Amino acid sequence: MWNTLPLLVCLANACLANAVAAQSLQVVETENVITVERGGKIVVTYNKVSPPAPSGIDKVYERSGCLHPVATPLGRTVTEMFPFDHPHQHGIFSAWVRTTYDGQTVDFWNLAGGTGRVLHERVVSTFQKGDVAGFEVDLIHRAETKPPVDVLRERWKITVQPTDETYHCFDLETTQAAITGKPLTVSKHHYGGIVLRGPTRWLTAKDNDARKYLDLVREPSEFVNDLGSDRLKGNHQHAKWVALSGRINGKPVCIAVLSHAENPRAPQATRLHPTKPYFCFAPCIDGTFLIDRDHPFKARYRYLVKDAEPDSQWINQQWETWVGERDTAR
Repeated sequence: MWNTLPLLVCLANACLANAVAAQSLQVVETENVITVERGGKIVVTYNKVSPPAPSGIDKVYERSGCLHPVATPLGRTVTEMFPFDHPHQHGIFSAWVRTTYDGQTVDFWNLAGGTGRVLHERVVSTFQKGDVAGFEVDLIHRAETKPPVDVLRERWKITVQPTDETYHCFDLETTQAAITGKPLTVSKHHYGGIVLRGPTRWLTAKDNDARKYLDLVREPSEFVNDLGSDRLKGNHQHAKWVALSGRINGKPVCIAVLSHAENPRAPQATRLHPTKPYFCFAPCIDGTFLIDRDHPFKARYRYLVKDAEPDSQWINQQWETWVGERDTAR
């Protein structure tokens, strides 16, 4: 009689290996994008080239060097590109608003003004190391002067972390350094920095743009931060994290952004819009600062994406663990 136990063990091990491989992280790069996937499903996509502007939206709003789509484990997209109400906002992006370079005012956020923009420059690397995967890219902050001047080079390191697959987790590390010998002055302003833009369907009923489109599909959304504040009370508060949540086709989703304790002016001030689904960590709220060759701007953020309502206790635990890991490593 044949002993089938070894065969069964081999088959079980093969099935386990296939299951692990199916759920492992993978970096996929094409001419236009870099995508990190888990089990063939998108976690986060970086746009090396801007998608074409939709019909009715000016090409001036096209933008590279941003993250979209960002998806939940069940494949629901929690970011937006070219929202009709604010077409200059694209997924997760980086931009300062009130700045001065060489005596000229430059706005890298509001693209229609034509004074500045941020764009993809090059891919530095992609990596899959153990149970993490990601990429490093360089972005350029360009003053649209005559001739244009590349003012800052910004390095993004995006690292997708392993999870129990009930949520996605990735880190964004940014370093902005002056390219020329002249500094960029980032002036005090009520918004600007690393931004998250959520789906257009999350515009509130009070939003002036939403009122213009009676056929717009809308679903409820809300903000909450570590202080327990909503979108109104939480605006300009100094927060460890902010969560944007809402419904997509009636199902709950949430994306929380954690700001590290070592970030400049931490806990950083935040801009939470009263009617639109976007917010940013904005250290410029607390006053003017310079970015030059001797003083680069460095910060680190972690993104948690779930098919669920926000759980403040869980997010707080995630923040404490993340910051503790950093402290332990030193």
